[in-house]
Amino acid sequence: MQGTAGEGAHWSSRAAFIMAAIGSSVGLGNLWRFPYVAGENGGGAFVLFYILCVVLIGLPVLVAELFIGRRGGMSAVGSVVKIAKAEGRSPLWAAQSWLGMLGAFVILTFYSVIAGWVIAYVVMIGSDLAASIGAKGLAGLATPAFAELTGDQVSAKLGELLNDPTRMIIYHAVFMVMTVAIVMRGIKGGIEAAVTYLMPAFFVLLIVLFFYALATGDRSQGLNFLLGVRLQDSVLADGAIRRGLLHGLQDGSVISAALGQAFFSIGLGSALMATYGAYMREDQDLPRSARLVAIADTGVGIVAGLAIFPIVFAMGLAPGGGPTLMFQTLPLAFHGMPFGGLFGLSFFLLALFAAITSSIALLETSTKWVDEQSKGDNRIISAGGIGLVAFAIGVANALSQVPQQGLNGESQAGFWNTWQPLGEMSLFQGMVLLDFLSATTDIILPVSGLIAAIFAGWIVSTSTAREAIGFKSEVWFKRWRFLIRWVCPIGIFAVIFYSVLWLPYIAPMIGVGAS
Repeated sequence: MQGTAGEGAHWSSRAAFIMAAIGSSVGLGNLWRFPYVAGENGGGAFVLFYILCVVLIGLPVLVAELFIGRRGGMSAVGSVVKIAKAEGRSPLWAAQSWLGMLGAFVILTFYSVIAGWVIAYVVMIGSDLAASIGAKGLAGLATPAFAELTGDQVSAKLGELLNDPTRMIIYHAVFMVMTVAIVMRGIKGGIEAAVTYLMPAFFVLLIVLFFYALATGDRSQGLNFLLGVRLQDSVLADGAIRRGLLHGLQDGSVISAALGQAFFSIGLGSALMATYGAYMREDQDLPRSARLVAIADTGVGIVAGLAIFPIVFAMGLAPGGGPTLMFQTLPLAFHGMPFGGLFGLSFFLLALFAAITSSIALLETSTKWVDEQSKGDNRIISAGGIGLVAFAIGVANALSQVPQQGLNGESQAGFWNTWQPLGEMSLFQGMVLLDFLSATTDIILPVSGLIAAIFAGWIVSTSTAREAIGFKSEVWFKRWRFLIRWVCPIGIFAVIFYSVLWLPYIAPMIGVGAS
């Protein structure tokens, strides 16, 4: 039927694949995690480390996952099994894809909850803007966001949402239904059709917000926070990046954060790219497509930072991390700016589009495998069933975010917002369910990426890899082969060791700092 995503389905064009792949990698993390992590880890120094991680590790692993998917032409698990058998190797190498699928599914369970918060803010800011237009006509477009409220009341919006689990669950359900409905329709009729409209809209909104920030925000302070650059000084004269690089080499946390962000942002290790790669045609230029995806993903993170922090600093606000930045600091900034309602609504629509294009990729990884087991005849049941399970776990994630003390001081302590899975371990200490699952995926993705690098570099034969990837130059193939066999495994393992063993356990045991 039209829109099927079974074996043999393909993207209708190279542009469609590029849009889908960029959409899968560009998500909420680009809009708040990359800018904030960059600012807190050395600014321009972090950005340089991040680019190095993308070029030396992220891009080679991305090429590997795409060629595994295209060569196998099946789900991420099926493709690895097929290639391993063709190479005379054990099908147990599919453990890499199982890990990736698990990671993608777990991410979906809490990603949908946070995306539900985005919908809540679209509704709140949109309703407020509509009321302003109703009262003032077109002049209402120039009003700040929540103009009738105080700054404290705007900041309290997130707390009110978290204290209302019913509302959180409803918005979580709305987002999950949107995701499942798109994936049910398959590649051409669902995912490709969605990204064809959503990604151009996303880029238009991002550029509009970028120029709005340049026109109304504190450009100098925003650039200095994100990139470590002052407009009146040259990079070399200021020396910030040079000092940051030296600090980064001494403190492994900067490099660890850079590689972790590369995996999180591009979607490596999560079976996303192997799944999307299965729909690539043989005549598509795989290395070039991978480069475009990596460049676009990195560019979106930087431009998002340049669209966010000048606005934040112009209002005299301190940038917060994670949900605080997106759901408290930014609404407060839009509250104090002309046209804040209009551009605040634009920002949260931008975030919603990014969330949808990522969530459909997260759901597609496991849907394709389940659909594959039923010979491609039950995609509606596959996507609906997996989405239902993810929604149920997401409900528990939402309940884990309810504050233990209510707005009026009453106790709201319950099982989900007090339960700390593996809380006795230093690595997960103090984490309720949503935070625990997020931290778990920070481990799963690099481990899966490590196995993917070993599989592509040491298990797949040189001749198979050369033919499957299609580098136009033998020199570039040899460079990729060296990186995927040596640099990627060693680099990924070092970061896993540093973040999972050294920082939480070994360093405190021997009494040394993080550096």
